[in-house]
This record gives sequence, C-alpha cells and structure tokens, in this order.
Amino acid sequence: MDNYKAYLGNVIYSQDKDTLVVKEKSYILVQDGIVQGIFKDLPEGFPQENIIDWGNNLIIPGFSDMHVHASQFLQRGMGMDKKLLDWLNTYTYPTEAKFQDKEHAKKIYGLFVDELVRQGTLHVNCFSSIHYEASEILFELLLERGLFAFTGKLNMDQNSPEFYLEDTESSLRSTEVFISNYRQKGNVQAAIVPRFTITCSEELLAGLGKLAQQYGTPVHSHMCEAISTIKASKELFPNYKNEAEVFYHNNLLGQTPTIMAHCIFMDDDVVQLMQNPNCMAVHCPDATANINAGGIMPVKKLLEMGINLAIGSDIGSGASLSIARGIASTIQHSKIRNMFDPQWEAVNLSEAFYMATRSGGRYFNKVGAFDKGYHFNALVIDDSNFPGENLTSLERLERFCYAGDDRNIVMRYIVGKELII
Repeated sequence: MDNYKAYLGNVIYSQDKDTLVVKEKSYILVQDGIVQGIFKDLPEGFPQENIIDWGNNLIIPGFSDMHVHASQFLQRGMGMDKKLLDWLNTYTYPTEAKFQDKEHAKKIYGLFVDELVRQGTLHVNCFSSIHYEASEILFELLLERGLFAFTGKLNMDQNSPEFYLEDTESSLRSTEVFISNYRQKGNVQAAIVPRFTITCSEELLAGLGKLAQQYGTPVHSHMCEAISTIKASKELFPNYKNEAEVFYHNNLLGQTPTIMAHCIFMDDDVVQLMQNPNCMAVHCPDATANINAGGIMPVKKLLEMGINLAIGSDIGSGASLSIARGIASTIQHSKIRNMFDPQWEAVNLSEAFYMATRSGGRYFNKVGAFDKGYHFNALVIDDSNFPGENLTSLERLERFCYAGDDRNIVMRYIVGKELII
C-alpha cells in the first residue's frame, strides 16, 4: 500500500444540499490523489509513514469560486458608491485596459492566483480581459498552480470606451485561436466569455455560440444582474423577451455547460431555461450589496426548484476572494430577503456550503466532495485560536465561515499534493 495515503481528522463534506456528512476522527484513504473511502480504522499493517495526522483539525473540500474577474483584482473596494454601469466606465474598463501590457498581466495575475490559493479556492471560473496574450498568461498561471479552472478571452464589441473595444471579426478569430490552443490542458479548460448582452452585438453572440457548439466549450457570462442592465438589454435586443432568450437563441445558454452570474431578476420562462442541468446560476452576495443591483438572488427558491447554484466572489465589485466569507454572506443575504419575501425561508449552512463545494464544482471532474473516485482537493482548518470547548464539528465549520480567515487554513491539497503559498 505504498501508493496510499491516509489523512486523519474531522471530515466534513456535502452529500447534497440538505445533508452535511460528518466523520469525526476518521481517515480519508487516498490513492494517487483519488479518494478511496473514509474509514474509522485503517487496514492492519498500513504504513505509519503514509499516515498524515491532522489531529483535531477539520478536513473539508476545497472551495469553488464560480464567478470572479481576475482583471479586476486591483480595484477591489473602490467605487462602491456607484451604480453598476457608472462603476464599469469609471473603474473597470480603465483597469482592465492595462492588461494589454504583458508584464502588468504577469504581475497582477500572479498575485490573483496566489490569493486564490491562500483563500482555499481550488476550483475557479474566471474572466480575463479582451487581450489575447494576457488571457494566455492567466491560463498558464492557473495551470502551473494545479488549479481546476475555466477561463477565456473576454469578448465585447459595443457599448464600451474606444480604448477597450474589439471589432467583431477579430474578437471571434482570436477566441477560436484561444480555444484551439487551450481547449484543455491539465485541469484548466478554455471558456467562451461574452461579458454581457449590452457589450456584445448579436453577430458576436451568434459567432460565439457557433464556437461553443463546435468545440463543446463552456460559456461564462452575466445575466439578469441589475434593473439598469435588463432595461438596456431590452432596448438593444427588442426582438427578444429577455437576456436569457438572447443567449439561448444564440446557443449560449445550456447547449454546453453554462455558468451565469447573478440571475437575480428571473421571470418564470428564464427559470425554466435555467433548470437545464447544463446551466448554473452563481450567487455573488458581496458584489450585489456593494454595487447595488436592486435586489437579492432568491437562493432558497432556486434551490427548491432544482437549479444548479454556486457562490462567486465577483471581485472587484466583491472585495474579498474568500468563499468562506461568501458562505456566511449567502446566509445573511437570504435572511434579509426573507424579511420581504417570507414565502421562502433563509438559506442554512448545509445549503450554502453545498453551493460553495459540491454544487460549485459540478462541471469540473469529480471535485468538491470526498466520495470514492473524487479528487482529493482539500483544506485543513485549524481553529484552535478560537476559545470554546465541546463544540461539534459543524459548529466549528460555521464559526470558521463567519469569523475565521485564511490563517486558519493550514494546508491545501490538490489531487493529493500539497499546495504551498
């Protein structure tokens, strides 16, 4: 059993949205980075040198951040008093335009990927910028760190400043080259990334939809985010009922794995489209609060309706890459929504943790849980700095999400290998 490792600790993972599995003082048996099972005792004669004893610490799956702008890493916490479209024009587009400089891209994307690892995010779906070479740099950095990731060159050919705009043909051409060169390397896969309907002509969207179908490429965008963007989209696409129809009829919603950020204001027909197993809606609670979208995602309702949900940090409108913080914010925001929409109860820890781990990781290859056959992508949480005795493992997990930070994460594993920060 020399190629086996056994990790001892208090193990927690999601079985489904309603069930957190807790295995206290148990061993996760791992062979070549793949979970073989969880056991109270090891087979007789198991090599002692292959036991990694984490004592009373928690062992949980690595987090999934399913909507984040790598190119906005420098603008976190700025312009939080502005509305979305003003914020984009004042801060975002000038910030993203700087990634035309490859040295800038190497520096900032390097810092971004390091911070992902520090915060325990081992699976990520991220925007780059419109620049091909900068997008290559981000892809390679994610690959080098061993993360599971989707990323792609951003697309936008209208309603953006002249200094940060593509022409339709070159946007499509460079996107196809990017997909051809980076379709899948290691655990990182190219994605098609139209920013949102406002900044994409229908010609561009149609071309991207053809590429998505041709290459089987996942799609990542924003949808039903804010009252202002919904109104602007309707004016630009008067022949469509809503943004979801625009995406769907251009083969960018559910034809391949599709990850849509925000999804706050969804009519019944949009909800029906999003019930496709190929679709995921990403809740970004901190970003929604910081750049006021005019509402809060009805998380409990969407969970009950069977829509795949995840959590996103959405920096730079979100201020932190901590998905643990996102779990707490998801619960807090649902409580606020419940005050005005008491039909749906607030989200609980089990549901929010599920969104951040197992559900968020569903489009990657067996991550976000410790089922047999899953990758051992894990975090070790040492919460001994907090006072308190006789707490259950679930109480300790909840406390970490609300009051802990990256300093409590004492080890990170990707496919059984230690990740060093």
